[in-house]
Amino acid sequence: MSTTEFNTDSFRDLTFDLLSGVANDTTKFDELNDAYLNKLHERTDGDNLRRYAREIYEKILSLQIVQSNSAVHLKDSFHERIIVVYFWTFSNVHSLQTLERIIGMDRRYSSAGVTIIGVHSSKYEHEKNKANVRHAVDEHSIPFAVVNDNNLQVWKHVGCQIFPTALVFGPDALPIFIFEGENHVQHLELFLVPILAYYKSSVRAPSTDTLSIKTSPDDLSATSATPKTPRFTYPSHVCVTSSGHLCVSFTGSNQLIFCEIDGKVLDIVGTGQAGLADGDIVQCEFDAPHGLIEYNNCIYIADTNNHAIRVFDPNSRRVVTLIGTGRLGSDKIGGLKRSQQPIASPWDLCITESQFDHKLVLLISMTGQNQIWAYAFEETQWWNDVILQKNSCSAIIGSGTEENRNSSEPMTAGLAGPRGICNGIMNGGPVLFIADSDSSTIRVVTLQDGHVANLVGGNGDPTNLSAFGDLDGSGHNAKLQHPVGIVFHYPSSQLYITDTFNNKIKRVDMKTLMCSSYFVTDTDRKKQRGETNSAKFNEPYGIALFEHYLYLADKNNSHIKCIDLDHGTIIRHRFDMSGTLNEERSFGSKQAYLSILLADAVQLREGNAGTWIIEDEDGFKICDGELTHHASDQILLDYIPRDKQVAQLKYELMVCQDENCSMMSGIVQPANQTDSSIEFIIKIDQKETTSSD
Repeated sequence: MSTTEFNTDSFRDLTFDLLSGVANDTTKFDELNDAYLNKLHERTDGDNLRRYAREIYEKILSLQIVQSNSAVHLKDSFHERIIVVYFWTFSNVHSLQTLERIIGMDRRYSSAGVTIIGVHSSKYEHEKNKANVRHAVDEHSIPFAVVNDNNLQVWKHVGCQIFPTALVFGPDALPIFIFEGENHVQHLELFLVPILAYYKSSVRAPSTDTLSIKTSPDDLSATSATPKTPRFTYPSHVCVTSSGHLCVSFTGSNQLIFCEIDGKVLDIVGTGQAGLADGDIVQCEFDAPHGLIEYNNCIYIADTNNHAIRVFDPNSRRVVTLIGTGRLGSDKIGGLKRSQQPIASPWDLCITESQFDHKLVLLISMTGQNQIWAYAFEETQWWNDVILQKNSCSAIIGSGTEENRNSSEPMTAGLAGPRGICNGIMNGGPVLFIADSDSSTIRVVTLQDGHVANLVGGNGDPTNLSAFGDLDGSGHNAKLQHPVGIVFHYPSSQLYITDTFNNKIKRVDMKTLMCSSYFVTDTDRKKQRGETNSAKFNEPYGIALFEHYLYLADKNNSHIKCIDLDHGTIIRHRFDMSGTLNEERSFGSKQAYLSILLADAVQLREGNAGTWIIEDEDGFKICDGELTHHASDQILLDYIPRDKQVAQLKYELMVCQDENCSMMSGIVQPANQTDSSIEFIIKIDQKETTSSD
């Protein structure tokens, strides 16, 4: 048997047959698994299999390292431990849904002899960039080693066909299993304990470590929380309430900020630890909260990794769970009430009025099921003579098949990773707009009958999920790349879109149906955003409107931006995090200080004096900010998690001497560093300044 035949046919079939056998009779799990492993080692083509494994190892070792694991040396591990090669990509919701389990397996079994290697296999151009993968690793707190397969060389060599895929090797370099797709990968942990027992004499693990065998579904799905420093990283969505308050969800710190529209923080909601806990705002927990919407003076939250809809009441300052069991659901019909109904990775929310009895319902983009669901606050008449029962949650759009299929029958339409949803007007009638991320399209749904159609992006082939790009135009001639956020501006009949992987904002004029890039002037830096500077955003996510202002979560920059639609200008929205917030942020952190030493005749410009970025040794941004004043003593820049390895501070300063000012830039390394603080010093002499016109 050749390596190619093994790769594409025989081995895949063997694993599938084992999974099918276990599914048919779970009482024979041990018997079937032992027989499978014995049969594998009795094969006459063992040398071919090991040669296949060595080829994969060599290709993995040649890839760009995004994150290494200091406790594990990959080259040595290939012959001493059970190796799980996990193929994933950060745009794919199924990869992210199983990522929670993979992280849990790493924490439970790494000390027992299991090494997990994440092979990031990009679909989009944006995903090939190491810095963007590094952001995803940081956002999801991935503890194991990750390499960047940006040209898909390992993916193709293995013959992967679907995200996610897990390939398992024994310590004798013999391939054991290949698990393909979310439904199969979630069973991986069931096989780790018998594999470790089978290879007990060959696996290297510290003698003091013991393997805790998990037997219940609760144990298998649980993951140990890793303490996080609350730094309010990776903002996802923004909501502006009817009372003029702003609420922002942060997936990196699993918290919400509730503040005045001018940025004065009123409440920080959540402990910052990943979990599912209701209660007071200082006790409740979220896990990757995304979409937000206000209804009846409360904030409804799409708590994505908890597979739940949560509700925050600013008056009582408490959080409760409304929908979801806390576990990944597979139901594509629904109909159960509140917390009885399992759901899968809710992403965004929208309050929509029924066109038949004018009652309000909560619409949910259910990314994990490729559908749109509806929750009825009271019994509601819907299209196709459907009655939505009070407090029930049901699918209303999408077959659940991942595709770019439009249809006059809403339940036969195919969506692909729907994210942002919003109400709007088209052809004089009410519609629902959907940012269908994985098909890189914007869909439009007629609320009168549920007809699903293409607005912009993609192409006419419903099975083609790779028709992405960056082109202005109408219909299929326009191209997007993984759009996420969407909001409709009624006064101008413009639909605003965050074209996330193109790092742009785009808008569709509903009068002409033309989609075009939207560029704005940065009043903070006095630069014009143009074609060559569109990457000023770094994965723009959720957007919301308040009067003529557009609020945007610039996720990978960990910024909230505010765009004045009347003047086409943008500024960074700043939070007033005074008082108890600083005390909270200091937990588990070290304080970063900056001292600027100026010559006697030199001063910084009044107002916006410059910018700074603190980076690690790979040039990855840890935090950044702006200088609006200069003090003679130290300036507190930010709080940095103690586990971050700080390498340098980059700066740009507007330095003035007499009436002449010039921009100076440079890099400085830490001057002093302890467990609790880190200090940078910038020295500017009189002779260094130069005049600018």
